[in-house]
Amino acid sequence: MSTESTTSISAASPPEFRHPGGVRGILRRLPWLREWLIFLVALVTYEGSRALVIGDASLAVTNATGIINWEKSSGLFVELSIQQVLLNHLDITKALNEFYMLAHWIVTPLFFIWIYRSRRTLYPYIRNAFLAANGIALIIYIVFPVAPPRLLTDMGFVDTLAGVSKINLHGGVLSKWFNADAAMPSMHFGYAFMIGVVAAILVNSWALRVLALAYPTLVFITITGTANHYISDSLVGALVIAAGFVVVQVWMIAWPRLRPTAVRLAGRTTTVPAAALRAPD
Repeated sequence: MSTESTTSISAASPPEFRHPGGVRGILRRLPWLREWLIFLVALVTYEGSRALVIGDASLAVTNATGIINWEKSSGLFVELSIQQVLLNHLDITKALNEFYMLAHWIVTPLFFIWIYRSRRTLYPYIRNAFLAANGIALIIYIVFPVAPPRLLTDMGFVDTLAGVSKINLHGGVLSKWFNADAAMPSMHFGYAFMIGVVAAILVNSWALRVLALAYPTLVFITITGTANHYISDSLVGALVIAAGFVVVQVWMIAWPRLRPTAVRLAGRTTTVPAAALRAPD
């Protein structure tokens, strides 16, 4: 074969595809890493913002008292009764204190890993709804600070974390990242509610469905019985999660109509006029 024909064949061969370099290339090759970074940035922003919006403690107590009065008038105020049952069984109380501190940070990531691996097409929708719900919750923390029940000892509540398990949420380095007056909404329950409902819909086994729905039930008993949240906090937490899904659904419907206008406006703001590119005379 002549050199000319070899050259022709080489020229006709399609170029080898190469991934782009740098951070963008890494994220394209490892899409799961991109998701971890999204959640890491969201977590730091969420927790850091909660710490920055720590407000007036007296206002938080006033708001908490208002919630209790509303619950009493509505027949929902059963927190003290639930806690008394737990205080009669200190071993269970200690276990629930540990569950409160750990499960939130273990079950939630495992849930998203499961969704990412088994329901990849559904994953972005659930992730975006989760992030939107956290944004809504942060706004509520800013405008409506609420002291948790464990701080209202004069009303009969017991701080089981400190009194039973010797866990101090108000001391140490991490306390600077902790907003004690962010009881409403309870995103502990909000996350659990999302996990329970979504998992119950997606799994095929009735046994797994019961297990999925048992998780938010256990979280509800835990956060109420340990005096970390009011019943109202759980109700609002569930509503906030639902609102996150509504926001994303509305956006998915509206964005195809808004996108052409957004692209056109973006083009106008980024395009440099041809006259500006000419060299000066």
